[in-house]
Formats: sequence, C-alpha cells, structure tokens
Amino acid sequence: MKKLVCDKCGKEVTDRYDIEEILAGAAAWQASRKARGEEPIGLFPCEDYRNCGGVMCDSKTKRKGLFGLGGSSD
Repeated sequence: MKKLVCDKCGKEVTDRYDIEEILAGAAAWQASRKARGEEPIGLFPCEDYRNCGGVMCDSKTKRKGLFGLGGSSD
C-alpha cells in the first residue's frame, strides 16, 4: 500500500483517494515553489503546514517525492 508522510511532523496519508488528490495538485505546488525561487520539495504541503512547515513525501523516497523531484535525501 502506498502512503505519503510529512517530512516534518510525520503525519501519514494512506487513503487512496486522498493520495490521488495530493498527486493531482503536486505539479501546481512544485510550480508555485519554483515561481517563488524556492526548490520544489515534496509533493504537497502537509495538512498541518502552518504549524509544522512540512511537505508530504513518498514514504520510501522521503523528500524526493514519488517522482524524484527536488528535495534532499536527508
């Protein structure tokens, strides 16, 4: 089963439909970061982004995301 995990607070998303929604918005999230001159890390901001500042990432690739875009491997 696929799951996404916040790189800061550890919040997990395992529901298939929630993951599909996150993936649908991933390109827009990364494009908005690029437009602000920031590195496009993660797939989407965490639900608790205002508090933790983390991003949702594939649980296996950490901050590189499902597609290996941006981020560091720490």
